[in-house]
Amino acid sequence: MFVTSNTDNLKCPITFELFRDPVSGQDGHTYERDAITTWLQKNGVSPQTREPMTIDSLRPNHVVKQLVDEFKSSSLQKHFLFKFGIDLRKAAKRPIFQAQGKTIYRAEWISKPGPDVVLLKIEGAKANREAAYYVQLGSHPHIVHTYGMVENDFNALMLVQEYATEGDLAELLKENEFQPSQLVLLEIFLQIIDAMVYLAHYGIVHGDLACRNVLVFRLHNCNPQENLVKLTDFGLTRASTLYSTLTTLKLKKNHIGDTGLQYLAEALRSNQTLTTLGLSRNTIVNAGIQNLAAALEKNQALKDLSISYNDIEDIGVQYLAEAFQGNQTLTRLNLRENHICHRGAQNLAEALQNNQALGTLQLETNQIGDKGVQHFAEALRTNQVLKILDLSCNNIGVAGAQYLARALENNKILATLSLRNNLIGDLGLQYLAEGIHNNQSLITLELNSNNIGDSGLKYLAEALRSNQALTTLDISENRICDVGVQYLAEALRNNQKLTTLDLRKNSIGSSGVQYLAEALRNNQTLTTAELDWNQRGHPGVQYLAEVLRNNQTLKALLHEDSSI
Repeated sequence: MFVTSNTDNLKCPITFELFRDPVSGQDGHTYERDAITTWLQKNGVSPQTREPMTIDSLRPNHVVKQLVDEFKSSSLQKHFLFKFGIDLRKAAKRPIFQAQGKTIYRAEWISKPGPDVVLLKIEGAKANREAAYYVQLGSHPHIVHTYGMVENDFNALMLVQEYATEGDLAELLKENEFQPSQLVLLEIFLQIIDAMVYLAHYGIVHGDLACRNVLVFRLHNCNPQENLVKLTDFGLTRASTLYSTLTTLKLKKNHIGDTGLQYLAEALRSNQTLTTLGLSRNTIVNAGIQNLAAALEKNQALKDLSISYNDIEDIGVQYLAEAFQGNQTLTRLNLRENHICHRGAQNLAEALQNNQALGTLQLETNQIGDKGVQHFAEALRTNQVLKILDLSCNNIGVAGAQYLARALENNKILATLSLRNNLIGDLGLQYLAEGIHNNQSLITLELNSNNIGDSGLKYLAEALRSNQALTTLDISENRICDVGVQYLAEALRNNQKLTTLDLRKNSIGSSGVQYLAEALRNNQTLTTAELDWNQRGHPGVQYLAEVLRNNQTLKALLHEDSSI
């Protein structure tokens, strides 16, 4: 049970806000109409007594309504300036909290009833500015509410604020009775974020964000959404033009799941500052993605989203794709290691044909296959923004390579294509070589672990003779021998663009190294060549040493772990 008895209070025991439309239930307690209606629709019992209670039993509480209206009217007439000793007084002589520059007392109203409050006495050079912050920002649901200032004979700056029934979060966490679940902590965390974003909107940074400055108004160990916290203590707050708000949130390797993502998605709907969100390894499935996608349709700030290493399937991708139709701010999406097949790829590809923002799409280690690649190839013919596409480890074979080759013939935007750990082979590489022959945008091509041999490399070498764009080529972990390197070396004599070449873990011997060394005598562009884990032998090492002596542009020639 998360509510408290509230017969003499002007705040709803569910919302902890001043009543607007108070109603009495058959349990004898007063509630805010919308709050108790929602509660009864879900639970069907009184939140106070746990006895059965119906919506039909609710009756307007005109007495409480009148008291609230009088309190609001009186506050307005006083211009939210109350008088100490006339309007309210200390409930006890000893403070309930005291620190440098701040003292808090329990307080009580004298002439008219009002909500439970405390008196906050502020001292120091920045007291006036801090008081102004409290008054200005207290309307937010997760920032402590300030009802006004208090005139007194002590020449002290005093504020009247709402009273937190559960104390501060630091003390609660020290108590053994309060052992919140991860979902409860996440809900508290999201409420704090919501308040911080609100502060940032006004150019303010909370300089002392700590558990002791998080007041707890409602506490529930089982139901996350029934917890309510609010920020307080702006003692170190400063106006900021350099840092305005939280922009990056990384929650990798937690147990957020679909329920946690639902809460996070609700915050994202209205958030306009968070630009990077990392949710990798969080056991998220399709239901959570549906909530996230709905938030992305509204959110106009998020640019970088990582939901890799989860359990997202095609239907989840469909939700995302639908969101991309309207979202024009997300520029990077990481879906690595999920369970996406060709239908999910189709939905993403169709979204790419209209989306004018997404520049990076990572789909490594899914199951999109050749059918899925066909859809992406069609999108690449018209898409004008996608620059980085990672389709590694997706069971892509010869047919998929052929689809991509046709797209590369016309695409003028894609700069990086990663096809690592697929099934492209020599024939697939032949098709890809035709695609990059005249392509002028692709600068990085990753083809390691694709069962590529010498015959495939022959076609790639021919393409490199005329290609004037490619700067990075990774063909490591294949079955390239000396003959293949000979084809490549001949191309390097004429190619003036390639700067990085990765040939690690092939079957290159000393003859292959000699071919490469001779080509590098005159090549003035290649700066990095990786040859680890080949079978070069001592003659090969001599050739490499000679290259390093004579070539003035080669900065890194990596050859560790060779069979010398």
